[in-house]
Amino acid sequence: MTRARILHAEGMPARAALGYLRRRRVVGASLALATLRKAHASQWPDRPVRVIVGVPPGQGRDTLARALAPFLTEAFGQPFVVENRPGAGGVVGATAVAQARDGHTLGFVLGGPTTVARVLNPNVPYEPARDFVPISLLTRVPFVLTVPPSLGVADLAAFLALVRARPGAFAYASIGPGTVTHLAMEEMKHTQALDIAHVVYRGFPDATRDLLAGRVHAMFNVPSVAVELLRTGQLVGLAQSGAARLATLPDLPTLEEAGLATRFFGWTGIVAPAGFPPEVARRIAGIVREALRDHPGARGRMDAAGNEILGTPPEELAALQASEARRWSAVIERLGLRLSD
Repeated sequence: MTRARILHAEGMPARAALGYLRRRRVVGASLALATLRKAHASQWPDRPVRVIVGVPPGQGRDTLARALAPFLTEAFGQPFVVENRPGAGGVVGATAVAQARDGHTLGFVLGGPTTVARVLNPNVPYEPARDFVPISLLTRVPFVLTVPPSLGVADLAAFLALVRARPGAFAYASIGPGTVTHLAMEEMKHTQALDIAHVVYRGFPDATRDLLAGRVHAMFNVPSVAVELLRTGQLVGLAQSGAARLATLPDLPTLEEAGLATRFFGWTGIVAPAGFPPEVARRIAGIVREALRDHPGARGRMDAAGNEILGTPPEELAALQASEARRWSAVIERLGLRLSD
């Protein structure tokens, strides 16, 4: 007599008996899968780990990744090898992470590629909310609105007046569509009635070189690039996007102080492809948090450049990604932005 018949003979209807058996199989399979995942997590990594960084060598996220890699290598007993995959405002690197299937790939990412890239460009080959596992929010940093001295303005009000007076005469730089350097300027264009063109660069150093040369006329820059250029008079700072003044630039007002009711930040996080073991993600987050807290060398000079050093657990990065996606998706939809804007 089969097990289903025994159950039926004991008074359980046949349909219920079959349902019971199916549930047992599902529960058994789930327990087996959980056991396999736990075993895999306990053995991870069993080979070198790729750490994909979506910016060129020498930029802030690259420096931070290379500073943290030795701590992860020591903790896990396998090399953590940094691989630069710049392009498209970080989307190239994020795509490589999302499509990795080896179980041994991490990404040091910025906000746009893991929040709104697909809203701006439906052809992006991944879905940010589905295809990444958040691990840790590492740093947060405001942006500095910088212009060349040749523009002849010393504050935000004068800049806005100049651009309004000469529609179409100026251009701003960003590090890619969908990044905060792009979306924040587009929002300012809308609220302040500005006609200013958008020029895309691979990273802050390239954009800053053209800003210094006067080929573009404004950009939201990172303090790590801007501070020394502001101190030496090679660039002019108009305002910065944080909630309070920077210790490295105490005379520079916030955007709110300068009259714009907005604040925003850039940030760096660690993510993994979908399916990454949550136990491993939490362990990585703990190691990174300890390294950032106890070893100044692990910060890759980020704290000296105006960054807020964090090293959060996974759920804090997940919450930030969700809130940033809501905020900037609304800007994209409200302004009707698409990849070419």
